[in-house]
Amino acid sequence: MQYIVNNSYEEFSTRRNGFEFHFDGKRAGVIILRTNTDDELVHIFDNNEVFFQLFLREEIVFLLIKFQGLNWVDIPFIAHKPLNLHPPDETKGYDIDILFANSTSGKLYVKRSETLSPGLSKALFWAAYRQIKNPPGNIQSRINKVHACFSSDEMARLSLGK
Repeated sequence: MQYIVNNSYEEFSTRRNGFEFHFDGKRAGVIILRTNTDDELVHIFDNNEVFFQLFLREEIVFLLIKFQGLNWVDIPFIAHKPLNLHPPDETKGYDIDILFANSTSGKLYVKRSETLSPGLSKALFWAAYRQIKNPPGNIQSRINKVHACFSSDEMARLSLGK
């Protein structure tokens, strides 16, 4: 779906704060939902430099994302079949769309595109490939186990990054 800034979308009206990470095998996406939005957050998500890293534990891939001026956030990713994986280009990584919306009104405030580094894209490709070939069981308990052992900052310190 093509999203337009300042329009409202039902799928963003979750009434909760959260992050979602999507990967369709060719392109990635992050959705940031906040119940309270303000001009400062809109500015940060729209203009500040963004950093990405990947952390793999318990057969779960975590995308780590940090906007300059904010803390690291980890978002678990589980590959779902059917996922038509396309290896990333050797010189350019996967494109990633970032959407920031108000989860009360569903209004989209920010839509921007970035590109993951070739190394990070390659790591994402292989992590998704392994998950498809050998899906992890007890996914939520694995995610909880990782969160019990590592903070987002610790994951970032130990991970592959940009």
